[in-house]
Amino acid sequence: MRMGACRIAVLILIAARALRASGPSADSEDWADSPEAYFLTAEERAEWVKLDSRDSRAGFKDRYWLKRDPSPGTDRNEFRETVLARIKVADERFGIEKRPGSRTARGLVFVVFGSPARVRDEHARPPTGGRVGDLGGSAEGNETITHWIYDRDRTPRILEAIELPSLEVEIIIDPNRHSDAIQSPGLVKELRERLAHKSIVNPDLIPPDSGAVGAPATAPLPRAALDAAVRSVLEQAPFSSRNGETVFGSAVLWRDTGGPETIVWFYLPPAAGGAARFLHGVVKKEAGGEEVATLSEPVALSDALSAGNPGEIILRRLTLPPGAYDAAFAITETSGGQSRPVASAAEKLSVPNLDAGFAISPLLLTRGPGTRSPGDDTSPFAVGPAVVPPRADAQFSTSESLWFFLELANPPDSSKVTFEVRLRKGAEQISSRPAFPAQPAAIAAGRYLCGFELPLSGFASGDYRLYIVVRDGIAPPDQYVVRSADFRIRP
Repeated sequence: MRMGACRIAVLILIAARALRASGPSADSEDWADSPEAYFLTAEERAEWVKLDSRDSRAGFKDRYWLKRDPSPGTDRNEFRETVLARIKVADERFGIEKRPGSRTARGLVFVVFGSPARVRDEHARPPTGGRVGDLGGSAEGNETITHWIYDRDRTPRILEAIELPSLEVEIIIDPNRHSDAIQSPGLVKELRERLAHKSIVNPDLIPPDSGAVGAPATAPLPRAALDAAVRSVLEQAPFSSRNGETVFGSAVLWRDTGGPETIVWFYLPPAAGGAARFLHGVVKKEAGGEEVATLSEPVALSDALSAGNPGEIILRRLTLPPGAYDAAFAITETSGGQSRPVASAAEKLSVPNLDAGFAISPLLLTRGPGTRSPGDDTSPFAVGPAVVPPRADAQFSTSESLWFFLELANPPDSSKVTFEVRLRKGAEQISSRPAFPAQPAAIAAGRYLCGFELPLSGFASGDYRLYIVVRDGIAPPDQYVVRSADFRIRP
């Protein structure tokens, strides 16, 4: 396979911008039909209709936002910020003549479901008789059917919320009538109602505390007690990313602002019926061996990563100070009163000081970039304008492309950074690509994201290791950094 087939990732979305200070006028009597109210439940709509004064409706709207505030007691309502940001983007992208984009069919789908994993457009052919069923009227043959597709790899969170394995919304855009319309409005209405109910996370209306101090910038490191048996498993953990069908991964990433975050995960086959799994871990300073974090807790399954095969993904986030660490993690399974280890892995973690020179993240192997919803600060793999969820089991098929991503911080000159790609299968070098411009995309001041695609068509099945040699373009050529990651191509 020629490495020249790699091409730079195109991150399809509009970067986050300043939110509007407010939404529609508080005096608006059609607020329940406005984009701000797309998450009203049927019960809330019935309540709204009964309100007969400006004050009662203003109070209702305050409660609407407060019931959906994921962090009551702080000065932010992240749900409201996300909705207003999506409305702003929809107004900019989907407007039809004088109609705001957020009030179009595409705008409604964008505000409610977020950015799709991909979009496919096709020209509609008018049926015999010149009618287009759902739109009515004569068809001139120049309508466009746009397919908004949500999948498990790039938009897993919305599919988890609506409890579907995938979603495709078809929208007909009719330039003659200056309109667009959803092809299956009943399904969209049903899913929108489901999301409206799930958006209520604060049903008891815990009010914000005007005197409260905001949440700390970093979460405290866990210090759980570890028994002797667990410590023994951790001490013997192998430095290996794959052990049979169990895969361990880690990454140290940074966002638009703030310091880096350490993320570790396990991919495992599903647990046996009735078994309870637990995550354990210990993180020590490389110099001196001081323990800075210990974990022992029930596992929390995650949908933040994709996988080539069905399985369980267990993810843990840690905010470690800059430094070098020795870490070990393990999964145990308890059934019938007996506990046994099912997976373990050791890892050296390097957390850079983003205020002290050039930094390069670990290598992320993914199926491709997803679009980051405006205001989304919760996804562990939200980087600048994109979401880059790794393939948790590091398995790909020859019908897929492998995308690799690196973050850069504070390069001396971003235009001079180069990558050199090498691919090995065991001891055999399969292919290589000489140094080429990294073309980093800025995500914030001094912070960049680089992404390239490697089509896998023509590769034989087996285990591979991808190496990326990074040079800053300023230092002598013999000064470079190597990042690597393992993956498997299944038959």
